[in-house]
Amino acid sequence: MPRNPNQIGWYYNENNCIACKACEAGCKQEFDLPIGVRRRRVIIKEEGKYPDVKARYLSTACNHCTEPACMKACPVEAITKEPEFGAVLINQDKCIGCKRCAAACPFGAPTFNEEKKKMDKCTLCYHRLKEGLPPACVRTCPGYALWHGKLSDIEDQKIPPEIYRRPIKDTLPGLADPKLTIPSARFSENK
Repeated sequence: MPRNPNQIGWYYNENNCIACKACEAGCKQEFDLPIGVRRRRVIIKEEGKYPDVKARYLSTACNHCTEPACMKACPVEAITKEPEFGAVLINQDKCIGCKRCAAACPFGAPTFNEEKKKMDKCTLCYHRLKEGLPPACVRTCPGYALWHGKLSDIEDQKIPPEIYRRPIKDTLPGLADPKLTIPSARFSENK
């Protein structure tokens, strides 16, 4: 599947993240998500051995992949990739809550909503993008660790200076191989 030239992607600068979880809170508030449903999550990983220990922070959500494994796994075709921004969306009217999308996604993006008995995941704040607004998680990040934009602009390093750090990578340690689904996310690693 060729990449959409207007594909919106994420850029995450690990150096700027302070693990405050404002991105999680902004997302939960924007969508009034129930307990247990997290469209964006901050993962805190401890590495090393005493006395040389460090913590790494990763803010992650659906990567709105070029070849979404979740979409291929859905038996009722409830998951689609919309053409305007390249957002991978779940049609709640079609979803049967079988959790196959969650099993297929190498990034753990889809979650089960116990109240609705349906799957849920990041929508890239599609409704906000249509109005020219940033996703809620980007809007609430106080450390400028998250940015969104055309994936081609991210790859061409057209990123605001308060956010950008070289080099830009396709993945970070601990994430799935990007060749599996061709995610629309790029990263700068904390060194």
